[in-house]
Amino acid sequence: MVDLKAILTQGSPAHSTSSPTRALIPANTHVFHGRDTLVTELVGVLVGGSRRHICLLGPGGMGKTSTSLAVMNYPDVEAHFAEHLRVWVPCVKAPSTALLIDTLCTSLGISTKSGNPLSDILSALRTSPPIVLVLDNFETPWSAAEGQSEVEQVIRDINRIPHVTLFVTIRSSSPPCEELPWHHVNLRAVDATAARNIYLSWHPKGNEDPELPGLLELIGHMPLAVTLMAKFAASTGLSAEDITEKYKILGTAVMGHGSDAKTSMDICIGLSVNSPRMAAHPEAFELLCAIAMLPAGTSYKILFEWWARGLDGRLGVLKDTSLVEQNGSTIFVLPVIQRYILHDSRFSKQVGTSMIESACRFLEAHASDINDKLYKSHSAAISAEEGNLEAVLLTTPEIHATQDVSSLHVIRDGFLLLARHQRNHSAGVNIIERALHLMRHIDDNILQGDLLFCYGESLWWVNQYDKARKELKAALDHFLSASDRARAVKCRLTLAFAMAGQADETFERCQEIIMDAQADCEATGDEGLAARCLLSLGTLHFRFRTYPTALDLLAQAEPVLARVKDWEYHAECSSVSSWVHYHMGQYDLAYACAASALEEFDRIGDAQGCAVLHTEIGRILSACRDFEGSLRSHLRSLEIRKSLGLPPLPDALRGMGLAWAKLGKVDNARQAFEELLQWFARPDAPAPSPVDQSEIVCTQLFLCRLEDLTLKPTQEEYHALRIWYSDDHIEEILAPVP
Repeated sequence: MVDLKAILTQGSPAHSTSSPTRALIPANTHVFHGRDTLVTELVGVLVGGSRRHICLLGPGGMGKTSTSLAVMNYPDVEAHFAEHLRVWVPCVKAPSTALLIDTLCTSLGISTKSGNPLSDILSALRTSPPIVLVLDNFETPWSAAEGQSEVEQVIRDINRIPHVTLFVTIRSSSPPCEELPWHHVNLRAVDATAARNIYLSWHPKGNEDPELPGLLELIGHMPLAVTLMAKFAASTGLSAEDITEKYKILGTAVMGHGSDAKTSMDICIGLSVNSPRMAAHPEAFELLCAIAMLPAGTSYKILFEWWARGLDGRLGVLKDTSLVEQNGSTIFVLPVIQRYILHDSRFSKQVGTSMIESACRFLEAHASDINDKLYKSHSAAISAEEGNLEAVLLTTPEIHATQDVSSLHVIRDGFLLLARHQRNHSAGVNIIERALHLMRHIDDNILQGDLLFCYGESLWWVNQYDKARKELKAALDHFLSASDRARAVKCRLTLAFAMAGQADETFERCQEIIMDAQADCEATGDEGLAARCLLSLGTLHFRFRTYPTALDLLAQAEPVLARVKDWEYHAECSSVSSWVHYHMGQYDLAYACAASALEEFDRIGDAQGCAVLHTEIGRILSACRDFEGSLRSHLRSLEIRKSLGLPPLPDALRGMGLAWAKLGKVDNARQAFEELLQWFARPDAPAPSPVDQSEIVCTQLFLCRLEDLTLKPTQEEYHALRIWYSDDHIEEILAPVP
């Protein structure tokens, strides 16, 4: 789609003898995709009989002018309005009321003799047949520093003539003189298919480029941006991947180096950023910088309570210049405009610092322990802003050892709070890795230990046991150097489980780590931590199949955890008890413990815990031959993980496959098993841990048995089965389908 401003500012040469001095509608652009439905709608407004003005709203480069041309050159419109009754009024060079009136006179071919040009215009319009005036780029006179009331009066005077229809294009979020009978449309970006068609019209060789969809999504499918990117690709021969890298470094400067809005995205956006309306309100640019840092957009309430306090009065300016968009309750900046604003040469560093502080304040205000009654609501608030919080914190500049200690701890706490939230909800490690990099020069054992411990926990959650073990040992060294026994206990317990996930670790070595933690607990007198040690020992005994000892230790831990109101670990205690009973073939007790744990995880808002418990219940129901119930539980686990933006638990996919196989739905079962194997084989997957390997072996066996139910497991396969299933359940799994 082409931006025709350079051509249209002077109007078009007349091509009719009926009114040779009028500025007639220019020809359509030859590249126009994605607006067919809208064009049909607007044509219906013009020829439908009920007089309504049309206003196309939106930022520069969205295709307002091209859409207006497509409408005005549509056969039905041409049949309804004679050529000289469709008049082109280019307003881009009319930054005042006087110049707007002069432009109207020129476009209408009026030679003023009365000394009152507006009166001459109105007289000519009153004696005209039905006529359409297309006021293109109307933001120029409308946003002038002075005289908007006079421009309003011109529009109102024209509106009083019943057979004159106005067709306005304007960089704004609302039409001028809003009380007029407007049919207004806020132009959004085109869809992915239309964007691709625009790109390929200018650069057909891009058709086979696999990275093209990603590039088009990166620039938000904005028509002018797509056009300029395609022309850049055609002139340089670069692939979409190469252009993406250049765009990330150079920003919108990649999109053309011309001297007008037709050939330069920077100039196109700059017309709005540097408009008189923005110049009259410099604080509006600060607000624009703030919103540009929020890639996910945000609500009005959050924006002005947290991100941009005191700047709410400037939102109207940004809307009037179409520099921000609003979709429902979400306020955001379009990707291309965002890239333009965030360029180092334009972005306000002061705003950047303020936004980092705001992110940390927001996280501190919504920090609560998982046992806290406010945890659910606080967690939901952080999840709603997670993309913005991460984007802002990742802009934090390098931190030096000489920096103020209090500010260091504020930043550290902000990073830790978001990292822990991601550990529980989205399994991301970007934030904690960035924090470690930023603070690598800070000589503070507690600070470094907290960061490394959080990193180790996060790695453990994504099954990167080797790396987790390394980082947790480093964290423990820091805590011991700082003589912080409470932190050391928590670190030891997590370290023991990270070690237990490794094939080269023994029961004795893992038990030794937990016993060291118990010794620290005795020194601190913290009975809650002591109960966690019992829980950890019970879990370790379960993993090494000493089930009676495991149940005894869990039974000792449970009442203490309840007494100290440590509900997260109390639920975990019930969950582990469920596993022990299941492997002992005590399915009723296993189900009761799992149901109790699920209820508790749900009450405290631990969605990940709920997802895990649904898979446990699904396994128990499968052992009891309730395959329908088992399938429902595994599907519920899948739904929860999907709502968190996480992939399915491998155990859930495997359980779904088994349930479908038992229900005779072989194709569904095969799909579930194959999806699980593809997950472990993905390019970014870490080397499988022993636990992962057992999952893979089980799944491959189940997949083969879909073709041959008489297939018996090998010794390796049987060993893998016993990690996940009770002996009775294995017999049930291997039994022929009735």
